[in-house]
Amino acid sequence: MTRSTRTFCRICEVHCGLVVDVDTDRDTGEERVVKVSPDRDHPVTKGYCCVKGLGLGALHHDDDRVDVPLKRVDGELVEVSWEQALTEIGARVRGLVDEHGPRALALYQGNPTFFSLSGTVMSTAFVEALGSPNVFASHSIDVNTKFHVSTEMYGLSLVHPVPDFEHLDFFVCLGSNPLVSQMSVLQVSDAAGVLSSITERGGRVVIVDPRRTETARRVGEHVPIRPGTDAYLLAAMLHVLTVEVGLDLAPAREVARGVDDLVAAAAPWTPERAGAVTGIPAATIRDLATSYAAASVGQGGRGAALYCSTGVNMGPFGSVAYWLLQGINLLAGNLDRRGGLLVPRGAFDTLRLSSLIGLGGFDDHRTTDGRWHRVAGAFPVAALADEITTDHPDRVRALFVSAGNPAHSVPGDALAEALPHLDLMVSVDLYRNETAAYADYVLPATDMLERPDFPASHQSLQIVPHAQWTPAVVEPLAQRRTEWQIFSDLALASGVRPWGVTAAHTLPRLNRLLRRLPRSPQVTMDTLLAVLLRWGRRTTLGELKRRPEGVLLPPTEPGSFLGKRVATSDGLVDLAPADLVADLARLEASEAELSRPGVLRLVGRRDRRSHNSWMHNNSHIRQPDGNTALMHPDDAAARGIADGATIEVSSATGAVEVTVSLTDDVAPGVVVVPHGWGHATTGPRRARALAGANINAVVPGGPAQMDPVSGQAIMLAHEVEVRPVG
Repeated sequence: MTRSTRTFCRICEVHCGLVVDVDTDRDTGEERVVKVSPDRDHPVTKGYCCVKGLGLGALHHDDDRVDVPLKRVDGELVEVSWEQALTEIGARVRGLVDEHGPRALALYQGNPTFFSLSGTVMSTAFVEALGSPNVFASHSIDVNTKFHVSTEMYGLSLVHPVPDFEHLDFFVCLGSNPLVSQMSVLQVSDAAGVLSSITERGGRVVIVDPRRTETARRVGEHVPIRPGTDAYLLAAMLHVLTVEVGLDLAPAREVARGVDDLVAAAAPWTPERAGAVTGIPAATIRDLATSYAAASVGQGGRGAALYCSTGVNMGPFGSVAYWLLQGINLLAGNLDRRGGLLVPRGAFDTLRLSSLIGLGGFDDHRTTDGRWHRVAGAFPVAALADEITTDHPDRVRALFVSAGNPAHSVPGDALAEALPHLDLMVSVDLYRNETAAYADYVLPATDMLERPDFPASHQSLQIVPHAQWTPAVVEPLAQRRTEWQIFSDLALASGVRPWGVTAAHTLPRLNRLLRRLPRSPQVTMDTLLAVLLRWGRRTTLGELKRRPEGVLLPPTEPGSFLGKRVATSDGLVDLAPADLVADLARLEASEAELSRPGVLRLVGRRDRRSHNSWMHNNSHIRQPDGNTALMHPDDAAARGIADGATIEVSSATGAVEVTVSLTDDVAPGVVVVPHGWGHATTGPRRARALAGANINAVVPGGPAQMDPVSGQAIMLAHEVEVRPVG
């Protein structure tokens, strides 16, 4: 018997609509996913989907999945029952907290955590219910800069104005390759097609990147830039707009404070000065700025928008760059305007909700050395190694890792060296990955087909507002459990008290009581979601169940954000946060170093067939032959390197060997190596068989390589040496 169920992918922000066909054996009841197809009736994605989403069936049935709880005994992971695992873990957590205090406990949330509403809520609640602020998260590897800046400027980490692609005339895209990886912190389907529609109606799209990316080859114009220098370009554009064009700043002063300080920050950065650092001719910088001004709403144009992604976030000035970008969009009259950038509400207003319950702002928690604060509710993971190995009495002694692989993803080797110092480590995941190699227990989690879900964290990032709920498409295989259940059970096993405000304080005990009563339903994330949707008054959970393909919501209205939903103390956008203004000194201090000729600087790239470090074992996807490096032919010739050769990429931190491909698409002075590879010694079977190396072994880590404002790990623009092997 075959049935079809509508659902959506949760690998990236797009959340493509899918139809999953499941066969059920009439005799055994065993379910098998036989086909995953794009949902052509989805109101937004309309049949658009990438190969990764179509491989969810193979992910679900992968023989290498963790299907039973595992415990390390004499160095080997052996099967144990859920009861034994939970009882033993709970006792060890309780003992560590009682002896050393609540900060002995920490949690790391990997990227997939934030695509699981229930997993995010209950895993966070688990550590907070035990009194620990020690949440670390993957967003401090690639997007902390944005979250920090938005918190300072707008009062909440969730505020990231989205371009009004349907109406704008000029779009500048920095450090993003939408054709391959869509767009981060932005939910738009078929981003490359959307950008093409701008040029087709006579608008202009400019891709700023050290490499002529797949997107730049397909749509718009390409402006090559030296790695790590986007902030200099933006400062020069702001200089042109305020000094040479002479924007009318009066409208900005009505909705923001610090206007004059922001303008002053850009005053020294003429296009000529910035051009010497970025490698972009001064005339091109002026053209970008004046064309942006001419198209801007505040100048009488149809609208313009600046956007940046991980290629900027992960560089040395990610916070300063995002601040300048947001400031330019506001000063030019494009923020909260048709044809510029808008701030969506979603099915329920996540900004208002966050303000009401105290989420998304800064708090008083600091790392034990007092240096790093929490951004979007989490400490920077680049600081985790020091929190484990410090002599401070509040050092981390027990670490839970949910849907993450920080031993592989964090730059340098400090974290891998620190993990053996833990008294307890628990991995909650689909696979035994590189981080699980250090775990005392590995607990089997469900994949996205095995749990109900709603994409709450992305509601305020939608270009086309819509809502979709999905049931669990199939029952969990073997002994897999949802993160909601795992962390609920861990809360009970660890002796979390019933009084408190988190979900882990009350719901696990309440549900344990309800299980004893006949026909009593459990309180689940769907129970809470139904309340939130009623509060939002735009749709209901009942309607979403009746319309499984999803429903369109009212479009985002211009003029609905500034002066109305800005969450700062005075309701004004802060255009001159003190720490960002102070960080401008680093621009001048690094100017000569980043302008130095004859060096190679490292940047990354993605492949449509992989995603960070966790998609390489999927049998449905034919993976590339490792993470091939890209170099300009002139740089290769100067080093005696031939196309297709094996090269060594090295720094003072480490070295890796990869194959190189020579291409004019890469600017001179740049070497491009994808991240997430290198599973030869640990990890699932198919992934181990793939070629490739972990480029993070070359990227330096530690406090000196963290954005001083946000704690973001600086992953790009590091100087490297490249030589042929053999």
